[in-house]
Amino acid sequence: MIPMKYMRAGLYAAALALAGVLVSCNDDIEVGKADGNGLTTVDDVYCRIENCAGVRAQSIELRTEAVAPEFRIALSKAATQAVDAVLKVDESLLEAYNEANKTGYEIFPASLVSVEQQGAVLIAPGDRQSHPVAVTLRPGEILAEGKTYVLPLAVESRTEGVTISADSKNYLLFVKALGKRPSTDKGTGIVTICYVECNSNNPLNTGEWTVRKGGKPLFDIVNLFAANIRYIEETGRIGVKINPNIQHLLDHRDKYIKPLQDKGIKVCLTILGDHDGTGVSNLSDQAAREFAAELRSIVTAYGLDGVDFDDEWSDYDKYPMRPGCVERGPYPYARLLYETKKAMPDKLCMLYYIGPVAPGAGFNGFDMLIDGMMPGDFVDYSYDAMYGSLNLDGYKNILGMDKRSWGACSIEIEGANLWNLDLIRRDGYGVQVIYHLRAADGDGGASYESIYRNVLGTVAAKLYDDTVVFSGKSWHADWK
Repeated sequence: MIPMKYMRAGLYAAALALAGVLVSCNDDIEVGKADGNGLTTVDDVYCRIENCAGVRAQSIELRTEAVAPEFRIALSKAATQAVDAVLKVDESLLEAYNEANKTGYEIFPASLVSVEQQGAVLIAPGDRQSHPVAVTLRPGEILAEGKTYVLPLAVESRTEGVTISADSKNYLLFVKALGKRPSTDKGTGIVTICYVECNSNNPLNTGEWTVRKGGKPLFDIVNLFAANIRYIEETGRIGVKINPNIQHLLDHRDKYIKPLQDKGIKVCLTILGDHDGTGVSNLSDQAAREFAAELRSIVTAYGLDGVDFDDEWSDYDKYPMRPGCVERGPYPYARLLYETKKAMPDKLCMLYYIGPVAPGAGFNGFDMLIDGMMPGDFVDYSYDAMYGSLNLDGYKNILGMDKRSWGACSIEIEGANLWNLDLIRRDGYGVQVIYHLRAADGDGGASYESIYRNVLGTVAAKLYDDTVVFSGKSWHADWK
């Protein structure tokens, strides 16, 4: 299962700025007036919403059983008096969000929501936060399977002298109604991602590998590799180029994509450079917004679950700067990821750890705020790009990310080094990447089944305490 990753909306809901410093329930960060470094000073006592499950997610999956995420009302500093506040649903927040974003999200039905103690909380004198308040969301026949709804939450202070921090009073929770669609959660909190080279391989092969306990898919996410970012001469702007192989898969999503999603696997599209000097790390702010909007159109049209970015093969230094481009660096890259998450808050935004995100060659990683947001708050997962190596600390170069969102060691399946899987599990890392899965019966007379059984069997054993099961079915690129 994709871990719940909630994110406070703040002005993101009302003014479309993902603003404010996000904190978890255990963090002790004062909220007030932001200075130039994104830090805060406190003049008064401010009230804000905190999510108790994790600060980076803004969506939750609802299947056939109720879920009950918990929230707290927190203060910027301890008050000298008891503070009376209430957590409530505020439909106007969603109306403002839809109008500003030109979206049409529907509110999660009130009949399926209950807020513990009607959202009322009391913070004792000297305390900084309330007790957790459970917001229970129940499944129901009125929910359309596969549709995303929004539950807009607001905090109201009923105590004189305690005000609401403008960038922290609202929280939009995106609820994915998945009905009977199964979960891939295998109980350890680790997500396994598989890259499929779609110029020659069929992504359906990823669905043929399961674990014995419960029969769940081994892979949680499949990245279709790859569509391209490039300058489009006909339109005079930077856009998405989809090659015929990827286009075939998208055009026939009911054959190649939906069967994986029906098993609970999320299917995402990788964006890669295309040897023309444009790339994911040199877009202007405006070009980034336009590119993110185009990505949203593609993801929506083909029913995908998100996007993955890979800063390779752009050949930045070989071409003059195109219209819509700026000097390459970590800020433009982080800005694109921010705009992508802003455009698709209920979809995955993932990052291959290469290029300006990785310090070196004059780059410092993602050490900046984007409109007040830490990159770790709008990047769902990132993973090391050097197959067979071990990078335990890369997530520290993405401000705000923790190891639960980090893949410290990626595996090339036919040259796998598996010695570090015990460490990944033991030390609390949350992502494992597998690259280049093909049809198990091979091509050109070669068979990969024994290799795959060994590698994927070790992954299942080390990360999930389970045994891998292969269906025996191989899928080839039947469109070529």
